[in-house]
Amino acid sequence: MRKYTFRKLMNDLHLWLGVGSGIILFIVCFTGCILAFEKEIVLLFDKEDYYSEKIGNRVPFDRLIDSLEGNDTIVKDFIFYGEENRNHQFTLLTKKQIEKSKGKPVRGTTVSINPYSGKQVIAVGKTKTFMHTMEELHRYLLLDSKWGRPIVGVSTIIFVFICLSGLILWFPKKLKKFRNWKVWKQGFTIKTKGSWKRINYDFHNTFGFYALLPMLLMGLTGLLWSFTWYYDGLERVLGDKLGKSRFDKTITIDDSSEYQDKAILDFNTLLKKTDSILPYSNAATRVTLPLSLDQSIMIRKISNEFLAFNAADKLQFNPHTNNLVSAIYFKDESIGSKIAGLIRGIHVGDFAGLTTKIIYFICCLIATSLPITGTLIWINKMKKK
Repeated sequence: MRKYTFRKLMNDLHLWLGVGSGIILFIVCFTGCILAFEKEIVLLFDKEDYYSEKIGNRVPFDRLIDSLEGNDTIVKDFIFYGEENRNHQFTLLTKKQIEKSKGKPVRGTTVSINPYSGKQVIAVGKTKTFMHTMEELHRYLLLDSKWGRPIVGVSTIIFVFICLSGLILWFPKKLKKFRNWKVWKQGFTIKTKGSWKRINYDFHNTFGFYALLPMLLMGLTGLLWSFTWYYDGLERVLGDKLGKSRFDKTITIDDSSEYQDKAILDFNTLLKKTDSILPYSNAATRVTLPLSLDQSIMIRKISNEFLAFNAADKLQFNPHTNNLVSAIYFKDESIGSKIAGLIRGIHVGDFAGLTTKIIYFICCLIATSLPITGTLIWINKMKKK
């Protein structure tokens, strides 16, 4: 009787867990491929929602803010882009929202503003609606999130195990063959002249190996959206809040008692100072406004250099004097804080720009194919038996 080895155990678990979760993993990976280029797809097909015709000069930011604010409405922040005809994005809050928040982050209402006319752009958002559906399918299979999230979460745990067990199975069976290049070559190449069964096996085995690291990153970070215990545990390990840019706030100015009136913000001076400190051209800039006399104005900017991290450097200015009071650069943060800040980017692949996004997209395509090629391998083995 043949001895039941550890490798045989890994093979059986890899096979049956893969067959059992194959449909769910296919759906999650397929929607992940679509969502990898979500921003680019939305901007392409809903272009009229995000771009306006360039006519004349841009309306100054202070005039736009005055037109948006009212008795109960306050502008929390706004984003403008390096592209001349790209619309501004303003976030509006009500006084009730500010009171209820008690210092916690508030999403508010986002409006798109034509930078040349100053008028609000009423978004149609057909593609954005489609992408939202894809996101719900990706996260909880369009089910009630109470049931969908744990189902996707358990399938993701299985996916991580399949990746690791697949790596074990990828290695040569016997240690004495480790020095034989021909044995290793089988794991790195696809035998294109072989039968379709051999090509299918090589595709599963070889491309699975090449895509292993991004697939593990996708799986390990994807668990954050399924289990709160995993989310809380990772925050403790990293020593910082995940997606911490959501919690960025203006800071208190020490000499605020000197100022009795609301500051008249000089955006031209502030933005020139920002550009001199953070000379990133064509970069998105977010300006967070002070909600009280003793608060700073915060300006965040993301570098658009090749392979630059998709994380913002933060400058805080005294709105009464335009003096810089704080500067936090992403490069100076601890490794744990960097990972915490980039966690969503690590999951979707845009943590270091377009290059990593393309790599992730290709690896996600491979991950989508693995349940299919794996099932074909299983069917072929069953036919032999």
